[in-house]
Amino acid sequence: MKILFSADWHLGYTLGGANQQPRLFDQVRQIEQIAALCERHAVDVLAIAGDVFEAQEKGAARAAVRAMTAALAAPLERGMRVVAIAGNHDRDYFMDTANVWLDAASPAGDERIIFRTRPELITVAVNGERVNFALLPFPTPVRYDLRQEDAGGVGGRNELLAKLFVEKMEELRKQSEEQHLPTVLMTHVTVSGTTVKAHRISQRDDVVIPRGGFPSFELTVIGHIHKPEQIGSAPFYYVGGLDRMDVGEKLYEPRVLLADIGPEGVRDITSLVLEATPFAAIEAASEDELVAARAGMDRPDETLVKLTLRVPYGTFTQPLVDRARELFPRLYGNVEHVWEGIDQLAPSVTGLKPTNVADTVRTYLEQQQNVPLTPDERAGIMELVTELLAAPAGADE
Repeated sequence: MKILFSADWHLGYTLGGANQQPRLFDQVRQIEQIAALCERHAVDVLAIAGDVFEAQEKGAARAAVRAMTAALAAPLERGMRVVAIAGNHDRDYFMDTANVWLDAASPAGDERIIFRTRPELITVAVNGERVNFALLPFPTPVRYDLRQEDAGGVGGRNELLAKLFVEKMEELRKQSEEQHLPTVLMTHVTVSGTTVKAHRISQRDDVVIPRGGFPSFELTVIGHIHKPEQIGSAPFYYVGGLDRMDVGEKLYEPRVLLADIGPEGVRDITSLVLEATPFAAIEAASEDELVAARAGMDRPDETLVKLTLRVPYGTFTQPLVDRARELFPRLYGNVEHVWEGIDQLAPSVTGLKPTNVADTVRTYLEQQQNVPLTPDERAGIMELVTELLAAPAGADE
């Protein structure tokens, strides 16, 4: 049985900020690459290890699901199955509902598309071969039956979830062992020992599973960490994301994992590269530098650009920003500014005494030597300040 693994699709995701950029077009292009690989390698099962959807409400959600099924039309019509689990960005009600309406279009008794939000062992049979999938979605209290009264604080909750996760893994392993079938563990979680952090989830909300807590399966494939990575020498993989999410991932290489699994286990496993959406972080001080940056791009109209302007303090930058939008149609987020000369305008002041207002004001003014004043002008200002500080509070001018 040939299985193609992917993860972290985040369908419907939009880069936010002042210049928003929807990513569905990029995501569809990536899925079309996956569909082509599925056809080229006669893939039987496409397995998605969590964070399938980002847009999960109203029209955006429908567009994301419609785009996904359209991009996968050819392999689905051929009979390929899709098996997916819920990640930390997937909402249970949406995946459960999508599971119903997508299966409704399949022939009776033939689940072509399977979404799971709870731990479960399922068996997929294709062309006379059977493989078990131990499905373990991202751990949440609802998915792993953690009662609220048992949760305690955040730290206690995460420890209990990790414990329940490991227990459920072992339970599914025993079920699979009784069936004497090769088993793939597919999950969406942080494993200790990874070199990168989970994407867009705070450490306090993450659940970390020790590497030693994982039992041996024929193959373990994990989503959640967008960078592809094999942990150790065992068949234990973070599959990587569908595409780069933002400029922070501009060096990540999106990949999928192609496995051929037979009755005795893994026959072959190969990591395949997907062509990624280009990202660029640009710093410029003038229109000429913006033009030069565009000229240096291979695919300027497709490149998602994060811009920083380095200009003298007080510069009106709106014309530069407008020009950047013309040159980079996929400019995203807020344009950052690095103001040059601001340190000279507001130098540090030492020796201030907050409890003595008069001395604080005099000390501050005495240290502003960068202000271009003649000695007489400076003396005049100090006399005026002394007069004002001596005036009783509320006195008329």
